[in-house]
Amino acid sequence: MKLIRITALIISTLAILSCQSKQSNDPHQDIVNATNTIYDSLVKIRRDIHKFPELSLQEERTSKLVATYLERLGLEVITDVGGKGVVGILKGGKQGRNIAWRADMDAIRSNDPDPVSFRSKHEGVRHGCGHDVHTTIALGIANVLSQQKEHLKGTVYFIFQPAEETATGAKAMIDDGLFDTIKPDEIYGLHIGPEATGVINYKSNELFAYQRSYKVKFKSNPDTKELEQFMNSVLNSFNRNIEFNGSPWDIINQIGDPTVGLGSETTIFKDYFILQGSRLEKGKDATAYSASILETNRDLIDSIPNTIKAQILNSKFKDDFITIESSGADLTPLNDPALTVRAADLLSDIYGENKVKPLYGQIPFFGEDFIYYQHKVPGVFFLLGASNSEEGILSMPHTPNFVVDETVIKHGVESFASLILERINN
Repeated sequence: MKLIRITALIISTLAILSCQSKQSNDPHQDIVNATNTIYDSLVKIRRDIHKFPELSLQEERTSKLVATYLERLGLEVITDVGGKGVVGILKGGKQGRNIAWRADMDAIRSNDPDPVSFRSKHEGVRHGCGHDVHTTIALGIANVLSQQKEHLKGTVYFIFQPAEETATGAKAMIDDGLFDTIKPDEIYGLHIGPEATGVINYKSNELFAYQRSYKVKFKSNPDTKELEQFMNSVLNSFNRNIEFNGSPWDIINQIGDPTVGLGSETTIFKDYFILQGSRLEKGKDATAYSASILETNRDLIDSIPNTIKAQILNSKFKDDFITIESSGADLTPLNDPALTVRAADLLSDIYGENKVKPLYGQIPFFGEDFIYYQHKVPGVFFLLGASNSEEGILSMPHTPNFVVDETVIKHGVESFASLILERINN
């Protein structure tokens, strides 16, 4: 698809925008009305992005679409931030709080069949994580809030980030001076989740489990089998609360369980250690044992290497031990507790408690570089359900049959435009 097609999509959306009725005395009803009006055009944009997915650091077409859309809304637009990042600035009619909203744009490598009619035209690449929907929702929020520009008491920053899948995009934008250019008081974002479409999940503090990799080096040892068994027993001694037999999906399938899943106060995902995998490699001069783990307790993460070392030095392998190395970033959003509760209350008040549900545990196997923004600015990262059981749609990211119920776009725009409006005006 050529850029002229992209422009046509955007112009059609803005033509609809120009025909909006006058605002009522209920700003949230205005948001619902505006979202309903542009919904079909947003679906077209989402499908266009979906058909032309771009890998991390290659988001050229998507960033051009985003920049053009924002410019035609009248926003100040900054491009090429940290690579292909785009920032849109919506200045309200009055001074007040500054709020940032972040969306990611990149796709993933995948040779799984794309189970939609508007399938990817780029072989081996598709939006199997929902970033096309994230981008579209952010564009929709910018659209409906721009209609209330004169009533906004502050500024809204829209951050469209490249390279989330490689966990490099947020850092790149920050290192390129993002927070020298914009000065948000709060930041928000979302990811598609497996809940029913439109259901918003929230949680204070850590949203995901911490991930680490360890590499333990020994002198070349002839009995590698015994050494591997010993090291496996050391790592397995940390296991608690969740049994893992080598398949992540056996655990992920329990996420929605009403008794032990994340939505239950008795969830098994509240406090756990999982040994994801391990291997032993024998070299000419040394033997290396590698393992990757998931852990919910940040304090324990720091103590594990010393505990492993102590057990080795108290074993028959103490004279063979050389060193232990730890690697891995803390790629879990760390949601500000006060903002999380306030945001959940606001959304519940506006759209109903049945649409806003807490999570009681930390999600395994996933990561998010949204945390790097939270190092600079307090914020909240939500999950937004996009499943539809009646249609056989399960929106579990990174699964072979990942699909979304596209009405999630409408729910996302309505809910989070309202949240931003409340946070910026009140």
